[in-house]
Amino acid sequence: MDTNLSGKLEKTECVLLERICTAYNLALENGAADGVYGPTSWWRRVGTKYLEPARDALRSGDIVRLHSMYSRFYRNTCSSGLIRQPPMYGSDGFMELCEASCKAMREDMLYRIGYWRTETGGRYPISALGAPEVGMPLGISVDSVFVAVGAEYQHACADRIRRLAGNGGTVAELGGGFGNMAYFLLGMNSSFTYVGFDVPESLALCAYYLGQSRPERKLFLYGEQERWRDLVSDIVLMPTSEMQNLPNASVDVTFSSHLLADLDPASLEAYAREIARFSRRYIVNVTIEDSPEQRKRQLRTLAKQLKLIETRLWNWNIHRAPKAQEWEDVYKAVRS
Repeated sequence: MDTNLSGKLEKTECVLLERICTAYNLALENGAADGVYGPTSWWRRVGTKYLEPARDALRSGDIVRLHSMYSRFYRNTCSSGLIRQPPMYGSDGFMELCEASCKAMREDMLYRIGYWRTETGGRYPISALGAPEVGMPLGISVDSVFVAVGAEYQHACADRIRRLAGNGGTVAELGGGFGNMAYFLLGMNSSFTYVGFDVPESLALCAYYLGQSRPERKLFLYGEQERWRDLVSDIVLMPTSEMQNLPNASVDVTFSSHLLADLDPASLEAYAREIARFSRRYIVNVTIEDSPEQRKRQLRTLAKQLKLIETRLWNWNIHRAPKAQEWEDVYKAVRS
């Protein structure tokens, strides 16, 4: 470790950032982001436009530069595609809110917080949405509680998974973003083991966020843990191709939000096969319908491996996008 970093970063944060860089580069070296488990075409466009500064810092192991981005990731392009953002303007990769954006964000969030109360049956006080300070979050204050953008949705998803999973077990998330759903889920039940699969850039940010916001949990990154069956009440973050190494029927609930609909047909079939193999109880897929034909194709492909047991239209986004068609589908694996 560079001794010149003393006074700039806490030792624990230096160690975490170094681990993140090591795992990221190992994933690239091993081709973990290639083939059917590689990034979608949408993510490639995001990466080309926004992620090169973060990628460069990760590749070079420049943890000071990485810290400068990750410590304010809500407002930095390193989180592009992972944060629900109001209209913004930016300079030098740092995004700031204008007055109109603040107003739009507040109106949208107040609608979504109301919808969150409905979805969670009013079981939680507003303090349940309180945001950790990691990443310099954007958001609004409600009854003296700071709520970060997207927290209401991620908390509701965590509550849904908790109710399906019961009193603990293993939850796998495909495309977990920066880890906000996992943050809430792990705070609801100390017995959960969380396994997150994503592309290397998202995993890096997720590792930072969960490492900083859930320091009480053991965190395993790519290359640090091989014995999946030994993991209890831990956080495991792996490239998506590592799904193939999960033991059969080892996951209680598999969750995916806004990922499967973006996959090409070959990738969707590969994902469905693996999900059906390692999922023991339920699979929850949240998807936005681009067109009725696109949704029918997705449902047909998943039906080859999974049995649809419940579907419902969600209304998280209708304040901002009144014509949005967002679905929550719950499946069980089809076993021979």
